[in-house]
Amino acid sequence: MKTLNIKPDVEKLIEPFLSNLCDKPYVQGVVLLGGLGAREFMDEFSDIDIAVFTFREDATHFPLPFEFHYRANNRILEFNIHQLIIEDEEAAAKWEHGKVEAYSRSRILYDASGRIRRLIKRKAVFNKSEAFQRLVWIAHQYQWRGQIHALRAYQRGHPEAAHDLLNQCAEMLLEAVFLLLDSYPPHRKWGLVYLKEMKPPFSNLHSAFMSALLVKGFQLSEIRRRLQVLDGIFTVLMAEVRRRYPEFPDDPYTYYYRRFVQLNKRTVIDEILNEYQEKLTVEEFRDLKGVLCFHLIESSTDLARLI
Repeated sequence: MKTLNIKPDVEKLIEPFLSNLCDKPYVQGVVLLGGLGAREFMDEFSDIDIAVFTFREDATHFPLPFEFHYRANNRILEFNIHQLIIEDEEAAAKWEHGKVEAYSRSRILYDASGRIRRLIKRKAVFNKSEAFQRLVWIAHQYQWRGQIHALRAYQRGHPEAAHDLLNQCAEMLLEAVFLLLDSYPPHRKWGLVYLKEMKPPFSNLHSAFMSALLVKGFQLSEIRRRLQVLDGIFTVLMAEVRRRYPEFPDDPYTYYYRRFVQLNKRTVIDEILNEYQEKLTVEEFRDLKGVLCFHLIESSTDLARLI
């Protein structure tokens, strides 16, 4: 079962409204969002999302509420009128990711002075540095939430929590797909739909996501099955991450907490440990680090006293 694309019919029905709206003196710009924008799909459940830009001095003259319904040709059209003051949008430091995604897929219908086009070009920008940091976070959080905490949740007697963690993992991996395409995830109702329409290797993951989202029961074997599917998706995505970001860290967890959790990327204790890096096994090195931290060792002299 699939709903019909009625976008051409909707566009024809709302054309008089849009034409009249663009003629109003308090309107400086009209931008079509959602199905009226780049998605090229609207059905019986779709809202009509329209952004209207005005100057602050004209805001009090704006007559429309955010939402209204209009009956046309035995069809109820739901309008959502997003109302924006140009000066405020221009002064904003940046737009949040959902807004960037929405306007990057928008279509400018009317722009009185070209100011709206310049605004969207400047604000609807993908931040590749932020995306890199987010991919690092996803990489290490997937391993903890999926490969570690989900199984621990089951062992603690909470299989429902294990499945919930795996649901979160699926959501994070889907977000990673969009970040790897230099875009932010759309509203979650469209995420998997867009995935199905992508080119390989991402389109190949659609069936895997479908399998990962299916929950057949609360037994350990089912949790392991879902995790195995998610691990396969993770492997594909990490290969793509390393292809696009050769500088991506081998140990995302350490990389993340050094830069965003602790005050100093490299500590005094790190300098002391550096002398023993090649001399100790992994377990010995871990234990030494624990001793230095627990006893707040700040120099080789302090260490000598401890020994």
